[in-house]
Amino acid sequence: MKCLKVEKLNLTLQLSTLKPLYNSPMKYSFFLCLFGIAIISACNNPKNGTNNTGTTDSTENVKTELTGQFYKRLEGTIAGKKVVVHLQKVNDDVSGAYYYDGSWLNLSTDTLIGKDSIVLTEYSYYESYFTQDFKSPHLALKWNGNGFNGTWESGDKTKKFPIALTEKYPEGSYPFNAGIYEDSVKAFANQAKSPAAQISFEYLESKNTDEYGNWLNTEPKKILGIKSQVDRSIGFKNIAADYFKDYKSQVAEQSKDGRGNDFQAWMNYTNNSQQSISYNDNGYVVIDFLADAYTGGAHGNYSSVMYCLDVKNKKQMVLGDIVKIDSNTLQGILERNLRKEYNIKAKDALSTVLFDDFIKPNNNFYFNSNGIAFMYNPYEVASYAQGQIVVFVPYTDLKTYLIPAFTQRMGIK
Repeated sequence: MKCLKVEKLNLTLQLSTLKPLYNSPMKYSFFLCLFGIAIISACNNPKNGTNNTGTTDSTENVKTELTGQFYKRLEGTIAGKKVVVHLQKVNDDVSGAYYYDGSWLNLSTDTLIGKDSIVLTEYSYYESYFTQDFKSPHLALKWNGNGFNGTWESGDKTKKFPIALTEKYPEGSYPFNAGIYEDSVKAFANQAKSPAAQISFEYLESKNTDEYGNWLNTEPKKILGIKSQVDRSIGFKNIAADYFKDYKSQVAEQSKDGRGNDFQAWMNYTNNSQQSISYNDNGYVVIDFLADAYTGGAHGNYSSVMYCLDVKNKKQMVLGDIVKIDSNTLQGILERNLRKEYNIKAKDALSTVLFDDFIKPNNNFYFNSNGIAFMYNPYEVASYAQGQIVVFVPYTDLKTYLIPAFTQRMGIK
């Protein structure tokens, strides 16, 4: 199942009856006005801010309909391969990540049928990028109250495999609520069809109330720039107020210069952010903070920042908590895996994909039970058109450099 060995997975669900909806796999892009990172959340934007907190279904209270908002950690098999899947749903959007024996997979919504069934499109970033006529596989899933059953089907419809997933939270993993705050403001209050600025925050909230759950609840707030003692709704309102104030100032400046009518088409600003989980095991939680903003011009910008949290020791991790290795050695390992993943032949320069003929390790890393990935956002090492560059390094390439305490907790052999 070569199509499963791909990069990172993003899932996006939109409400539909039996008619499929096709979304761009790059739906999530984000950029917070306070610290320059943001996200896309496809949600209805009310005039007044709303603060909705979702709940995670309990396996003790079986429900055969999917709730409006949730985070689910799922274990099971796809095509006989053991997988761990992370899904979260807010309103009519679902996002998530999963992996099996390699790096993360990418998914986007095809169809949402009723209240218990979804069809997801799986795409390989590498194959879709390099193969123009690549046909994406699909996953048809039905919620059974404790998990999902369904079928994986290849893009050419020649192969089908069963899917069986169960919601589980073993020791060292943590349940979460998922919620969203969203607001918008018109550029011109007296115009019925005025351009507007829209902001949203899709967030995670720990369900546990012990010392670890309380610590874990403050970390997603800190990522958003909200102090631990401040209520989320108040923090969101304050961030939104500053964003709208700046937006109104820019609108006034353009109107003052007589450019208001010419620039109205570019005045539909967006500033959205989303927190999702990429890993949740062994006392570690990895939060993917995805963001996108549009502030006029040809296109917006997006980026991802990965936060690796050691819940057991209540600290944000650095790369030195995982590997002890000099930067030159790690650079060589990164470049070898970049060539393998992006099909760059030995005789070709790395600049066929990147700006330069080298790639250096950065601090934007994340991990699962199989290896470490390094995330490079648009313009960091390659053009906007190249998208995010992600290099996955299996632990087998780092065996002599892994920190023993990390190796023991992760069960790496």
